[in-house]
Amino acid sequence: MELLLEVFLFSIPLIILSWALPKRFVLLSQIIITGAFILYKSPISFLILTFISFGNFYLLHKSNLKNSIKIGISLVVLILLIASAKLLFSIHDHWIIPLGMSYYIFRNIHYTIEYYKGKILNESILFYLAYNFFLPVLIIGPINRYHEFVKDWQRRRFNSEYFSAGLQRILYGVSKVMIVGNYLLTAKGAVFISDIDDSHAWLKAYLETIESVLNAYFQFAGYSDIAIGISLFLGYRIMDNFNYPFLASNMQEFWSKYHMSLSAFCRDYIYTPIASFYRKPLLGIIATMIIIGLWHEISFSFLIWGALQAIGIILSSFFKASSDSFIRKNLGRIFVLNYFSLSSVVIHYDELAQALHVYKVLFFLN
Repeated sequence: MELLLEVFLFSIPLIILSWALPKRFVLLSQIIITGAFILYKSPISFLILTFISFGNFYLLHKSNLKNSIKIGISLVVLILLIASAKLLFSIHDHWIIPLGMSYYIFRNIHYTIEYYKGKILNESILFYLAYNFFLPVLIIGPINRYHEFVKDWQRRRFNSEYFSAGLQRILYGVSKVMIVGNYLLTAKGAVFISDIDDSHAWLKAYLETIESVLNAYFQFAGYSDIAIGISLFLGYRIMDNFNYPFLASNMQEFWSKYHMSLSAFCRDYIYTPIASFYRKPLLGIIATMIIIGLWHEISFSFLIWGALQAIGIILSSFFKASSDSFIRKNLGRIFVLNYFSLSSVVIHYDELAQALHVYKVLFFLN
């Protein structure tokens, strides 16, 4: 909650200056305010992001190296940075992953790949810095795309509809976080579940499993709504991150609606190249979901979680509900909620043994 309040406090001058200043100074003001925020919250993250921003820009646009060498150096450095941080976090409990690192590393990987494809037509370091130092999406995403950011800037005009839509998204987001997540699911739901007698171990374990997944969803979706709302106040349309995923009738549809910016990133840069090169969509699905799992945390638990998501997607190709079948569609929704919740047990506990104990209770193996 403290982090959310700080984001709002830094966003107020960001929004005011973005419309009060002459347009030539607006991007610079966004960079400075976002830089001040991240320096205040996490100096190490500020140093890493600054190094990446200047280093990657000059490597790609100013160095005389061959394109293949530039791309290789850029991707290796970016992947090593995020992998080393997450490995240290997994090994040492006191290690903290630098603020927003998972998101700004993936944004820069996207930039490098699009440069390789010849789709980065703008070579302005100001735009690149503004893209990296963009406060609304810095901490929790979505993983916005560079060319969309530049297009929004180019057609950016004061628009009352953006302000109305932005305020609505922020209110939705705060409601999801504060009312549904913090109050209903945490303060009330978790207390209710904890009061269930131990003689009803299965019911207690099942409700805890569902509650933890729904709580994480509403928290994450709420913060994404707030990020989108603040972006609208600044004149940018950032892609949605969630589209009612638990109304999906199979796991393939679920992952097209859940954490959509990450799913789209992995579809474009992992699934499509692997499936096309090897002509094996199954291999692409497995690799994509394992990468999504390890993106959250490099650990055996998240490796298993990613593999379970891949299995769910593969199963969905055999059990897709007919669009005109009310019963099958709703049975599919029940399956999605339960499959995702049960598969997520493995990542909700610090020790794998704890997760295995919960699985034993849920599947009557005690």
